Amino acid sequence: MTAEHEQQEQGQEEKDNNHTENEAAEPGMTKVFSNKMSLKLPQGLEVQSNETSNAKLVYTDSYKKVKLEMKHDPEQMMSDAGIDGARLKMRAIVEQDSEGEKLEWLKDETQLVHGKHIAINEVIIPSKKGEGTYHFVAWAELDGALLEIDFTAPANEKDDWQKAVQEMIESIQM
Repeated sequence: MTAEHEQQEQGQEEKDNNHTENEAAEPGMTKVFSNKMSLKLPQGLEVQSNETSNAKLVYTDSYKKVKLEMKHDPEQMMSDAGIDGARLKMRAIVEQDSEGEKLEWLKDETQLVHGKHIAINEVIIPSKKGEGTYHFVAWAELDGALLEIDFTAPANEKDDWQKAVQEMIESIQM
């Protein structure tokens, strides 16, 4: 087999793997990060990223006002037991970044989902322009490394998305 032929086969195999990742075992579930995780994405979001490394996946609504980012960094080692500490650290960073604005904390906890700890910070971040942002961030350990799920929407659309985002977190299987 020639090197060129091997490359073609490998490219086809990657395409097949990417196609398979989008076909999950359960209806409504999406497989991500080389099939290491599956979850139910909120309806109305479309994939924007096309990274073969799978290190970062981005989804948005059709108006680009709502954004879901999932990042898996194999270089940033994490254990399931260390997740709650990550939540506390990130809460402090969010508060520091708010530059004195009063944050409305909706959730600051670590949940057990399908045997994995998932840390959650859910907050309304006010804006100097008045609108504000609904921000839902979750962290977990995936394959020994840090997984971050970051969802943002305009604060006035929180009620439209909050339940779907919580269902997404509760659907995560690793």
